[in-house]
This record gives sequence, C-alpha cells and structure tokens, in this order.
Amino acid sequence: MSIRIESVGDAAIITIDRPHAKNALDRETARRLGEAVRSAAGDPQVRGIVLTAAGADVFVSGGDLKEFKGLAQADGGGQAVIAMADDLRAIEDCEVPVVAAVRGDVLGGGCELVLLCDYVIIERHASFAFRHAKMGLTPAWGGLTRLVERVGPQEAARLLFTAERVGADEALRIGLAAEVVDSGTARDRAIAQVNRIADNPRRTVAAIKQALQAVREARRGDAFAREREVFAAMWGAEDHQRAMSAPPRAKT
Repeated sequence: MSIRIESVGDAAIITIDRPHAKNALDRETARRLGEAVRSAAGDPQVRGIVLTAAGADVFVSGGDLKEFKGLAQADGGGQAVIAMADDLRAIEDCEVPVVAAVRGDVLGGGCELVLLCDYVIIERHASFAFRHAKMGLTPAWGGLTRLVERVGPQEAARLLFTAERVGADEALRIGLAAEVVDSGTARDRAIAQVNRIADNPRRTVAAIKQALQAVREARRGDAFAREREVFAAMWGAEDHQRAMSAPPRAKT
C-alpha cells in the first residue's frame, strides 16, 4: 500500500509509504493520496491532516522516474503527468488545514507537493531541492506559481534556475517552511499544531481556508495554464530525453 492513514486525536495522519522508490509519486500514488485527503477532510471528527512520509532520509524524491521514463516514450505522456495535479490539488482544496511533517529531503515534484500544504514543519537535517532543471523540465503541478507565492519571485528564480539544495534553516528564512524542529519530532509537532487548530470552530477554520484559497485563485489568473504549456513543450524535448537517459547521480 503506497498510502497509509491513521487517526491520532484531532488529526488524520496520511503517510506516503513507498520506501523502495524513495517515496516518489507515480500516478497511482497521486490518486490514492487525493482519495485519502478527500476522505479524511470529509470526516467531521478530523480537524486537520498531517502529511508525512515513511523513513527519515527522503520525504518525497519527486515523480517516479521508472514510470515517467515509460511515459516519455508514449503519446500523451506529458499530459498524463500534468493530470496528476488534479489528484494532488485535493490537499489545497480540502476544507481542513494540511500540515506537512517533513522528515527527510524533498526533491523536484516533492517540493511541489509540500507547497500545496497550509503549514510546513521540517526537521533540521532535511532539505529542499527544486531539481526540475536537472531533468530538463519545469514544474508540472503548479509548483512554479505556488513557489512565487511562498517565497517571492527572486528566491523562486534562484531555486529553479540553480536547482541548489536548501537546508532547513534557509527554508525557514525564505518562507518555504514555517518551523524547523529536531530530527524525529516533526510528526508529533504537526499533530500538536492540528490540536491547536482544533481549539477553534471547524466551520470557522474551513471558512478561513476557503477565503485564503479564493484570494490565491484571484491573484493566479491563468498562471497554471501557462505553466502547463511550458511543461508540455519541454516534455520529451532534447534536454529532457538526455536527463532521462543519464545514469543516476549522487545527491548535491
């Protein structure tokens, strides 16, 4: 099972559990994740969702390269990757807050996943790397737009142009994360944050989240559509094909 769900007090804990693939996202995992989020948010006893992943080394390593290599050779493969955003967007659209408990490194599409969350807690040893350029691609799931919203245009440009690794303290400084905590404590801290949210009326919190989303949508305009157009043009092009055929490289 690629997705595990459990309840702890006021929180639903959703865990991405694909250690053999470094918790990478394939289409089935994205679908199951969307279903899990919608199901948890529909439970009136759930006051918030904690999104985490198995293991302490890698949170989510991005899109599943094994599946994506096959899609790169198929007609409509790029559109199939783009369509994964419809499932992942359940995190942003659901009525309860989603708190990310980041226990390891976040790479590529994993960064896009974290940007969907309302609040991000990262352990001190973990890092972010927007490695899309290394793969000859741009974000496919709205990550470019959300990154600009989260950290501003200059920091977004730096992270995307260089694909450099950003440690936990720097992630806090630029706004990628809301809290940095000691190793092994992000999950408990995220649950505590949900418990604190639960001190307030559920419908009021849902209304606040809906209002925040409405503001973001008004400011975004057609940004997501433009992102998808650029990604589709890059998918399967020379830089992407070269990256997909290159041997694995050590983390930088």
